Amino acid sequence: MPADGVVTDGTSSTNESLLTGESLPCHKQCGDALVGGTVNMESPLTMRVDKVGDSTVLAAIIRLLERAQAEKPELARLAEKVASRFVPLILVTALAVFAWWYQHQPTEAFWIALSVLVITCPCAFSLATPAALTAATGLLTSKGVLTTRGHALETLARINHIIFDKTGTLTHGHLEVVDVQTLGADSIAVCQQLAAGLEMASEHPVAHAIVRLSDSPASVVDLTAESGRGVKGVCAGKHYRIGTRTFVEELTGCPLPANVSAAGERSQIFLGSDAGWLAVFSLADQLRAEAAQMVAELQAMGVTVTLLSGDSPNVVAVVAQQLGIAHAHGGQLPDAKLAYLRDLQAQGATVAMVGDGVNDAPVLAGAPVSIAMGSGSQLAQASADMVLLSENLRQLPFAVRTARRMQTIIKQNFLWTIAYNLVAIPLAATGMIAPWMAAIGMSASSLVVVLNSLRLKND
Repeated sequence: MPADGVVTDGTSSTNESLLTGESLPCHKQCGDALVGGTVNMESPLTMRVDKVGDSTVLAAIIRLLERAQAEKPELARLAEKVASRFVPLILVTALAVFAWWYQHQPTEAFWIALSVLVITCPCAFSLATPAALTAATGLLTSKGVLTTRGHALETLARINHIIFDKTGTLTHGHLEVVDVQTLGADSIAVCQQLAAGLEMASEHPVAHAIVRLSDSPASVVDLTAESGRGVKGVCAGKHYRIGTRTFVEELTGCPLPANVSAAGERSQIFLGSDAGWLAVFSLADQLRAEAAQMVAELQAMGVTVTLLSGDSPNVVAVVAQQLGIAHAHGGQLPDAKLAYLRDLQAQGATVAMVGDGVNDAPVLAGAPVSIAMGSGSQLAQASADMVLLSENLRQLPFAVRTARRMQTIIKQNFLWTIAYNLVAIPLAATGMIAPWMAAIGMSASSLVVVLNSLRLKND
């Protein structure tokens, strides 16, 4: 759709995952609203453009993104703060040591003051954070987790709440047939062949899932698609229909059998002929195999998991139950997701956001730390602090553990440098350490920090 508007003629289905993240297409007919940037999936539509440029829904999402990015706080590095205060203190100390020795033993003043300056060079302080950060970033990159902003790991180590999108993040983002129930005398294989033959010419996402069921689709002629209803055709002289319950019922002339399983969170497509009902196909967006274990690992680490999705609340509730997520909300548009994030932050939570679509971009940008899926939109990846290139959700708990280990090692580095200076400065100031010894001590101190940081490579 080139811009926001209203359907004036025609019927079709549109993919609105740009806005809602929902994988199922939305039926559109005369009078229905169209959103610029969404994709027409089936028949031609005539539309009246109502909004263009900055007035469109997509432009509003981009404005939310820009505002969220502007509001994201810049995290100052602890090492820079320490070094900026440490250097003037050491210069003053060295001058004081020089003045004292110059009054008592002028010949010793210069080399003792030099020893103080050399042995207290702030290299170890300056290396404490970036050495650990580089090691952790390299490890995560090798596991398929790309860090795109320097503050990401420091913030990830402190998270106590994580928000997930559903479609394309916890699920694969495309429909698959998960169950076939026969309603007549024909076998499942025959029903699959008939269904695939009827759907061969359709571009509908549901049709693609049906076609994948059979390698030898039936030969169907006189195919006619009715937008939003289904497809009808003729095979071996018999009339067949596949699509909505009402559409197929018009051909079968009898009500749906009572033994049909309830849809639940699934979408159902019906197959029938002029002789009666044949089968019902249940489709669903499949959960990623590792999603449940990933959620359990995060919760075991003390991280609260929330599911926010543009999908219907009923579907979101079912997915949350399958994954063991206690906090789940459906029907969430970009502004609602961002508001939910802001509310959590106001309560003192440190939040990570994981998503993949354009609709997730504002909340990805607004979160203290955000992670985009590798298959997600470019806008989502540009807004995120990290990108899960591997698409393996199990790497998220690993990333959190690595970030926490990194923070521990950074603290160890600072403790070491502080202890080293507390011992080295008095020794140098009293003339017990020569400049060459001070140079070795300073280098050894930096080496200890680097080697300690490299322990992060041992995953």
